[in-house]
Amino acid sequence: MTTQATAAEWVESIAGKASLPIPTVQEILDRHGVEPQSTLPRRKSLRIRSVTLEGVKEGTSADGPFAKTFTFGPGLWAIVSDQNSRGKSTLLNVIQGGIRGNIHDRIKPDVWRWLSRAKVIFEANGIGHRLLVTKEAGNTDKDAVGTFCREQDEAWLPLFEGTVGKPLERAVEDAMLAEFGFARFHAHNEKDGSHTHGWPVIASALFVEGPGKAVFGELLIDAIPLRLLQMFMGLPWVSTYTAASTALKRLKATKVERPSTSGGLRERLQARLEKVESSLESARGRVRPGMVRADLRAMMLHEDGRLLGLREQVEAKRQDAFRLERQLQGATTTLADTRRALQQLKDDRAAGVVLRTLRPVCCPSCDAGIDHDRHARAGEGSTCALCGTRETPAEDEDGLRLEELQHDADDVAAAVAELRLQSEGAQASQRGAEQDLGKAIAAVRALEAELRKDDTADLELEIRGFEAQREQLMALIAAEQEEKVEEQAADDIGQHDETVLKVAEEVTKDLYDGLAREILADVSREITELSRSFGVQNIESMDLGTGGAMRIMQGHALTSFGKLSPGENLRVRIAAALAVIEVSRQRMYGRHPGLLVLDSPGAQEMAPADFAALLSRVHGAIESAGDIQIIVGARAESTLLDVVPCDHVTHAEGDRFLF
Repeated sequence: MTTQATAAEWVESIAGKASLPIPTVQEILDRHGVEPQSTLPRRKSLRIRSVTLEGVKEGTSADGPFAKTFTFGPGLWAIVSDQNSRGKSTLLNVIQGGIRGNIHDRIKPDVWRWLSRAKVIFEANGIGHRLLVTKEAGNTDKDAVGTFCREQDEAWLPLFEGTVGKPLERAVEDAMLAEFGFARFHAHNEKDGSHTHGWPVIASALFVEGPGKAVFGELLIDAIPLRLLQMFMGLPWVSTYTAASTALKRLKATKVERPSTSGGLRERLQARLEKVESSLESARGRVRPGMVRADLRAMMLHEDGRLLGLREQVEAKRQDAFRLERQLQGATTTLADTRRALQQLKDDRAAGVVLRTLRPVCCPSCDAGIDHDRHARAGEGSTCALCGTRETPAEDEDGLRLEELQHDADDVAAAVAELRLQSEGAQASQRGAEQDLGKAIAAVRALEAELRKDDTADLELEIRGFEAQREQLMALIAAEQEEKVEEQAADDIGQHDETVLKVAEEVTKDLYDGLAREILADVSREITELSRSFGVQNIESMDLGTGGAMRIMQGHALTSFGKLSPGENLRVRIAAALAVIEVSRQRMYGRHPGLLVLDSPGAQEMAPADFAALLSRVHGAIESAGDIQIIVGARAESTLLDVVPCDHVTHAEGDRFLF
């Protein structure tokens, strides 16, 4: 097989070497999440467009509000100052935090206090993305609001809105992994177990901030430098190999951690059961014939069941009686209210009749006299003698209301009578059920007394104890047998997993191992050449092995990356980052996004000539590949300013600050 093998050929090869059917192998691979990744990746790009910082400075020689936007494009860019502590590292940290989603964690507390707004706009494969963090200037808390958007149709489509923190970082991570086609890679080690690495670890390889433990990236655990190198070089099958290797380690760890079934447990339980059964038979043999204890116990069980049913009946009848009593109380109250309303209407009607029979002789307002003829005329015209208003007879309406209320009162009275009968019946039924319950309780107590009279009570307790032990032992034997069957079933399901994963690891490694060695050789040569030009003394060769370790021949002596001086360490890290970009460009594939940020590369005792050589090689790499963006933060030196185009330099001259 070659690196161009298809997924089907890969599965067939594993099945052939494992001597298993293809469906079985496929099922095992799917169960452990091992998927083929066989194609060479397409190069993608990451570019910083701009960085905007706004806020109010406090406690400096240049206090006051500030608002500054820094723009970038392809090529070599420099952020320089004549003095230290002028904002270079802060600006580079904002860039790094912008593409990782954690600006709030990468800024010094005093600068964070100043800020009210930090915005980073960058392109991932030509698609704009914007991370914006806003807060109140002068606030030292990290309680800020973050938004992450993607450019779409000349507008910004929000992907996340909320407080800064892990949710914002995860939103950025998901978007970047999707844009670049990266997958989170899994790892397993004895110390930490299984865990996953994602975009933060991948993005760390785009920034070189000084000497470090790893040649590539920031972490040494889980062979991350090698994995990042393989990922950025775009080796096919590497993700598949990593997944198979991690799954195999996890499976082995699970087998070690799983407790083994206690040897001979079932036999020991069976021997104990036989002893208990023997003791039980012996105890039963000591029971004198003619005893009715078994019958008494049977009657006890029967009465216990009957007693339980009677208790439930009593409770049910008590609830019925209570419910009917409540209904009766409510109906009685309603009847009283209805009768009061009826009596009130009768009284009102009688009062109206009395009032209408009165004939006042004068006006109650002005004492003007009213003659009797006026009352006569008002009576003939059905009008009021005082105000002249035409009267409408209300006798018929009052009569109808009286009749309706009387019917209502009669209906409620009938309902009260019916409910009273039902309530009395329910109470009688409850009393009957309680009497039956009392009789059942008395019968049970009589049986208990009869059992206590029997002098074989202790023997019966002994027999019951042996019976309980026998039942418990039988249950334990059954459970142990069931567990054994389940373990056997699990072993049957996973009996071929280790074999398949081991073969998958071997087959997959063979697919990319040759190409990996070729690429590592190219990268090693490029690192060696760059390191020499950067001023690393007496370097004869630097070889990256397939295991991730770097063998260095320096002055006819074998050494390692970890034993280099801080200045040599930094030079080699920069050389490694540039080598990956250059080899990817030469081979015309790979997934390194072409962004590299260098923070103060000349600070580690680097001679001006070496610094000039470093920048010259950086500039040469950019000229040969127009889609690379490299941003350097450093002290303003002529060697740097001579290489970087004037319009690509942001210079804080003299005592000035960048923002």
